[in-house]
Order: sequence, then C-alpha cells, then structure tokens
Amino acid sequence: MKREEFERQLQQLVPRPNAKATEAWYAYGLDMCDEFSHSFLEKMVTVFGFLANNFSPEAVQAVYESISCATLLPSEMAAAAVYMQSGSTLEQIAALADQGCLMYFHTPRSADENSPLALLTVREGNKLKTFYTVDFGCFHPEMALLRARNFAREHAVPVINAVSLLWNDKSTCPAKADDSSHRLFMGNDPEMTQAMTAIFKTCPAVAAQITFEVEKNRVQVEYNPLWRELAERRFAEAFRQSKPLRREKGSKRREKPKDR
Repeated sequence: MKREEFERQLQQLVPRPNAKATEAWYAYGLDMCDEFSHSFLEKMVTVFGFLANNFSPEAVQAVYESISCATLLPSEMAAAAVYMQSGSTLEQIAALADQGCLMYFHTPRSADENSPLALLTVREGNKLKTFYTVDFGCFHPEMALLRARNFAREHAVPVINAVSLLWNDKSTCPAKADDSSHRLFMGNDPEMTQAMTAIFKTCPAVAAQITFEVEKNRVQVEYNPLWRELAERRFAEAFRQSKPLRREKGSKRREKPKDR
C-alpha cells in the first residue's frame, strides 16, 4: 500500500489524524511488511475500519495515538480499544502491551464484519464466573453448554471448571465441522472481562451477554441493542445490493428482429 493511500484511509477513519502519528504508523507498517508480509499495512487499515464502526471516536483516537508509546499488532488493536473504551490511559495500554496481555485477541477479516466479542457468565450453584469470547456467532451456545456438561460429568469437575479447561487456548481447540463448540475460545482474564462488561451497551463492540444456568440447563442470550441495530442494518444493505434490478413498470421487452 502506497503512503498516499494509507494516509487517505486513515484520514477517513481517525477522528483527528495528525501527520506525525500517521507517519509513525506507516513506518511501523513498512518495517512489519518486510518482516512478516506485504499485507501488514492493509491489515492495520482494516482494523482501524473495524474500530471506527464498533467503538467510540475517543477510543479510536486513543488507539491511533498509542503509536507514541507502543507498537500494537493488528491482533492487539481491538483489545486496546476495549480498554480505551472502558477508560484506560495510554500509559496503561503501553504497559499491557509490554506484558503481552493484548496479544492474539482478535484480527478482523473486514472492517464491516459484525463484532464477535461477547461475554459468557456461568451460574452453577452459588458460584458465578464470567468469561469472554472472540468467537460469538461461530458457535451454538446450547451445544457449548451441552459439551461443557458432558465434560464435567466425565471428569467429575464443576461445569465452570469444564469451561475453563475446554476453551482456554485457541491452539488446542480442534476444528470439527459437526460441532461448532470445538471452534471457540473462552478467556478468563479478569481485567478483560471487567473492561468488556463495563462497555457492554455503550458501543456495538460487545455483541451479547450469554448466561449458562447449569442447574436449569438453560442458556440465555442478551443482545447488545447497538450491536443488533448495526448487524441488522448491514444485513439489510447486503440484501438490497444482492437483489436484481427490477424492470420499470410499463417498459416493453425489445422484440428480436424477424429473419428475412
């Protein structure tokens, strides 16, 4: 991606861009392109587009300005935005990045994708534990609860522990076409779950709050109205664009000329 195109896109996505920060992002992107791939700059632009669609302008601006004290990977930028949306400072984000706390969070495939961030609370007896996931929309909560209950029974552990053991590492989750509950990640970092809980319903970033009620064997999903509104608007727009153009009323089909 050429400098002019990179600058043009950031001008559209960042509330208050400035030449110094944009130049720093571009230089960082060029270095990473040499080291990893030629698409690094495009990935950064995609993430900024995702942030602009799902977080407040203040959070997007803060992530943009973080280049002054931290160099965030595309997979870390959404995590930084969650913390920024919940009130963290640039210095706190830089410290979290240095500690590796933002790594492997979520890399959007497109700027217009529906945010897959969500919260999961497990109620079991008098115990309560909240996790977060970056895979909302890619699994069936009912199947996930069933698998957790089966795992808990087979290993004689509480369902809360089963959730922690089953989905605590993306690299150990085998992909099975017949069971989407194998393809998800449940994080239990208390700082991230607290931040996501704080911003739920303040922006479209956190899609839903899922609750597993173990004793009742029941799943409840409370959608974020802002997320749902944005998702429905995108669906309507995609449907509108996919519809074939209709022939105007009264227009006549042109007849083929007869053979002479």
